[in-house]
Amino acid sequence: MNKPERPPGTTGEPVDWREGDIDRERPEPPVAPAHAARASLRQRWRTLPFTDLWNGASNNLRATIMTLVSIVLFSAVMASIKALGSQLPMTQILLVRQLVVSLVIFYLIGGRIRQALHTERLGLQIMRGVFSWGSQLTQFIALLYIPLAEVTALSFSQVVFITIGAAVILRERVGWHRWFATVTGFLGLFIMLAPTGEGLNAFALLALTSGVLGAGVSLTIRAMADKESTLTIMLYQCGILCLAYVGPALWYWTWPTAWEWYILVLIGLLGALAQYLFTRGCQIGEAAAIAPLEFTRLLLAAVAGYLVFFEVPSLLTLTGAAVIIGSMIYTVRHNR
Repeated sequence: MNKPERPPGTTGEPVDWREGDIDRERPEPPVAPAHAARASLRQRWRTLPFTDLWNGASNNLRATIMTLVSIVLFSAVMASIKALGSQLPMTQILLVRQLVVSLVIFYLIGGRIRQALHTERLGLQIMRGVFSWGSQLTQFIALLYIPLAEVTALSFSQVVFITIGAAVILRERVGWHRWFATVTGFLGLFIMLAPTGEGLNAFALLALTSGVLGAGVSLTIRAMADKESTLTIMLYQCGILCLAYVGPALWYWTWPTAWEWYILVLIGLLGALAQYLFTRGCQIGEAAAIAPLEFTRLLLAAVAGYLVFFEVPSLLTLTGAAVIIGSMIYTVRHNR
């Protein structure tokens, strides 16, 4: 007696979708919500009216735009941290910030955690994380004791080291246009600071140290640009910074109020976006091309100091700001 034929898909017989029932279609694999959301965002980006202009721009011009946006966001983060620094320990603020950044990165990575952890430049990843930790800690500690505009101005020492490092270490071609923009920016910096020797206290030296370490961050990112993805670089930095901050943060932990939690989360979200744009800009643009744009942070710091902390810019500050704006415009035009 012949056994009755079983319909495809029942227990005991595998389905051959190439030769199976023509009225049935091969099932599509399930799509994770996070992957679907990212795909939707990418599709919407392609339909925006300025997408063609963006894709047609040079790498240096796109890096310029990314860097400028990241500078605006970083300035908002710095002002928020300075405001919270009198209520909460600095290491606690920085730890919560990095945890929020980490959550954003894990969302973007989705199920590709193994691929994101794969790196061919582990030494540079660790070096970049250490540079970032030192730069952040020295800058934000100095921020608690000296004005926002002064901390920002002193951190611009990194521009000289970035330009020199791009030429000597990375072997990038640094033309006279970029040297001119860098020197012009520093001229504006000295006008704003009106150096007399009285301002070089311990906290000012911390801000200068932050600038030197910040140059190391930019140069290591550029050195990894041909091998490492933006998310991989950010993931390793988050891991190193969380490990560095967790001990002191827990030791000095002060429980935040509801409003302080809101500001902490906002700092983390803005910091994540700023860090992504900054990292991506360093990857696609030449380090010496985007370094002079850092001077715009000083303008934003002066505005934030006036609006939030009632710090009134002097005539020298406004004069130096005008010189820095000229340096920025010159750099943007040369990066076309």
